[in-house]
Amino acid sequence: MWTEQCDATTGIRNAFGTQQALNYLVGEKFLDFIEAAESSDVFKNELPAFAARIKTLFGADQLAAYLVPVEAVDIPLDPSIAKCASGGPLITEAWRQLEFAESSNS
Repeated sequence: MWTEQCDATTGIRNAFGTQQALNYLVGEKFLDFIEAAESSDVFKNELPAFAARIKTLFGADQLAAYLVPVEAVDIPLDPSIAKCASGGPLITEAWRQLEFAESSNS
């Protein structure tokens, strides 16, 4: 299922912009996947492949900016990213899985 979600991301980016594509794939689908991986080996085993695919769709700088802790930024809380902003442990795991700081993809 995550492969279809990744495939849909290009269309979302073309139609609505990069922020909405990040909201969809990282802020919604990837964080849900991480949460599911906490209790399912099937999801846990697919997590590295999903993260690798995300890194082909977005640059390290885009991912870093998107996953920055909400308290570090002065922005109004958009309901579409509320889960991302409030999911501290999920965000920490997303950072770990994406390892964007070491990625050469930008």
